[in-house]
Amino acid sequence: MTSVSRWQDRLYPTEDARDPVLQFRHVLETYVASDAVVLDVGAGAGRNAYDLKGRVGRLVGADITPRVLDNPLLDEGVIADVTDLPFEDDTFDVAFSIYVLEHIEEPERFVREMGRVLRPGGYFLSLTPNRYHYVTLASSMTSTGFHKRLNARRGRPEEDTFPTAYKMNSRRALTTYFEGAGFDVDLMSTIEVQPNYLAFSTPTFLLGAAWERLVNATPMLAGLRVNIICAMRKRDDA
Repeated sequence: MTSVSRWQDRLYPTEDARDPVLQFRHVLETYVASDAVVLDVGAGAGRNAYDLKGRVGRLVGADITPRVLDNPLLDEGVIADVTDLPFEDDTFDVAFSIYVLEHIEEPERFVREMGRVLRPGGYFLSLTPNRYHYVTLASSMTSTGFHKRLNARRGRPEEDTFPTAYKMNSRRALTTYFEGAGFDVDLMSTIEVQPNYLAFSTPTFLLGAAWERLVNATPMLAGLRVNIICAMRKRDDA
């Protein structure tokens, strides 16, 4: 076991403390009923694993890449731009995205499309980076090519790395865009987990762990945590 692994086991003994997607899954599962028709926005190949198939009425995924057709997590995959979906109005009870909003270039168009395909009273949920975290700040100052090389070292295929815009990646921006499209904020929270991007050495990992302890110690620093989890409810009269 490496020194970093030992510190991971010591400082972050639970999966929830290590995995933001797992924390988001816990939230998502509280919003989906057994008969719900659900849309995974930007589903891709199914890299961010969750367990909804067979537990909801129908699970559809939309993504601009053909890999979505082979996504094993879905009942159906559809190739589509997520700002121009091939679904009728008021189709879904719940829509969600995992690490997608940071890539949206046209936020107003995106939130209007979510409002169109969701039924009145339906929910949109998302897990996305917070633009004020040090990882996101560094990402915004480097190229997509650099991101691809860095993620390849972390075991992520290059085709899973896309250009980032960060136009929706603050609590204020999310609230503004969605409220303007006929939604109300049902949940807005920030989370900080173990410093996964700094696990390449013990000193950097421990520095990141110190940051994690600091921003999780007080709500006053919640705006500096790494990820945002939000749930937006489409108004009944929208």
